[in-house]
This record gives sequence, C-alpha cells and structure tokens, in this order.
Amino acid sequence: MPLALFLRVPRLVPALLLTLATLGAGLAQAQSGVGRGAVVTTAQARTELLAHAPEGVAPGRTVWVGLRIEHKEHWHTYWKNPGDSGLPTELQWTLPPGVQAGEIAWPLPKKLPVGPLMNYGYEGTLLLPVPLTIGSDFKPGLLGQDLAVQLRASWLICKTECIPEEGEYTLRIPLRGSTALHAALFDATQQAQPRPLAAAPASAIRIQGQNLQLAVAGLPERLRGQKLEAFPEVADVVNPAAPWTQRWDGAVWTAELPLAPQRSASPAVLPVVLASGTQGWRVELPVRDAWPATAAP
Repeated sequence: MPLALFLRVPRLVPALLLTLATLGAGLAQAQSGVGRGAVVTTAQARTELLAHAPEGVAPGRTVWVGLRIEHKEHWHTYWKNPGDSGLPTELQWTLPPGVQAGEIAWPLPKKLPVGPLMNYGYEGTLLLPVPLTIGSDFKPGLLGQDLAVQLRASWLICKTECIPEEGEYTLRIPLRGSTALHAALFDATQQAQPRPLAAAPASAIRIQGQNLQLAVAGLPERLRGQKLEAFPEVADVVNPAAPWTQRWDGAVWTAELPLAPQRSASPAVLPVVLASGTQGWRVELPVRDAWPATAAP
C-alpha cells in the first residue's frame, strides 16, 4: 500500500527524509489483529471493545462504548491532531436502526518527541470512549435481549518504526440489568477529558506575521504563573516541533506559536486544548485576523 495512506507528510521535510528509513519497513504492510469477539491482539498492543451501560439499554438513554488500547512498552498511538506525523485512530461502527454513535471523547494527549518531530498521542493504557444515543425508534424485537455493536478500528502504532493495524470487534450489551464491569476505567477516562472553557471576550487569536498569538481568559486562578502545554485540535496549522513562548498578562494566559511552514488549514475558529499536568481545558478561539496565503500545492 502507498506510504501516503499511513503517514501524513510531516511539515519538516528534512525530518521526513531522516525518518523514512525507519518508517518504511513498518509501513510496508498493514497488520490485522488476531482475536475473536471483543478482543484483538497484535504484537504491539492488546485492544478490546468495552461497554458501560449501568442503567441498561432503552430509548432516550446514552450508552458508552470504547476501544481500550494497551500499548506494549515504548509504543504509542495518536490524538485527533497527531502533530508532525502519524494518523489518529479511526472507529467505524455498525449499529442497529435507532442507535447513533457520537464522536470520540478524546482524553488529554501528551507530547511525544520522535527525533526532530513532535507528535501528540498516547502510551500505556488508553480508552477511546464513544457515546451511543438510543433513539425512540430503536426496536430490539420481541425476542431481543441485547444491543449488537460492531466496530472496525484502524490505528497507526509507532516506536522508532510505525505499523498500521486494524481490528474487527463484536459486542452484545444486555438490554436489561447493569453493564458496569469497567466503570472505573470509564470514570477515570471521563476525568481525563479536557474541561470545556467558554471563550471570554478577551480570548482570541491574532495573526502576526508567521505566528499565532493566543490569548485565553477564564482559566482557574490557581494556574496563574504556571506554564501550560498547548494542543491545537486542527492539524497542519502550527509547527509542533518549533520553539514557542508563553506568559501571563494578569489573569490572561498568552502564547505565541509559529505557523506551519506548509499550513493547509485556515479555520475561523481554532479549538485549543491547554494542559497542566493531568488536567486540561478546551477553548474555541475565534481568529481575529486574515490568514496568510498558503503555499501552492
């Protein structure tokens, strides 16, 4: 399969040339996991489709499902914006009529330096939770005892080399009774979600030359004076590996991030996740200035 299917072209062309030798062997073939039902295992990770339905399954309720990825040591997968290289995990659902899957509730990522690149993603044990909305038109049938959930997942897992992997999963969630065996993991993952932060009038992005100037008001007072990590949700806007600056102007956190040399997106609103340790806040920042022209393809 073509390399482009698995690796977004990094914005640092010299870095791409440096990493092609190590990436090429791992990207040559996609690996399908070995497993049946809800568990798929590869040489780099054990993955499992989990459910959390403590009040059962019924119209008007929300049921949570999630893909748990247990990475082998030194391996990682990617956030929704993978950074300089990589691809986010993708989940494709097959569900009965009347059941609708929402978006992945991405946990707070971490920065993963790989040579000259800076990526955003996860190591260790990860849960990617997704809400299932049970609509009023969901009809399990007279003899129906459970909700059948099917998932096809694909992910890029990397160490010094990268390997595209995929798996197919089937899970049946009882309609009656409680499904809460993994409640602690779902609760911990919910606590790791970035908290929504309303964009105050002073919160915005200005564009100065080839830099984004962020201003964020309304963050918790205890954060003042501390350094934060910043994760833009839209890929190919900033240069993840480039040095950047930040400071506090009273109660307003400000930062200056270099634009990507080959920027491919010009959003009117840029969602940004700010992190301090294991806590994060997500704010949607309006862009007040016109974007510079992008490079010709």
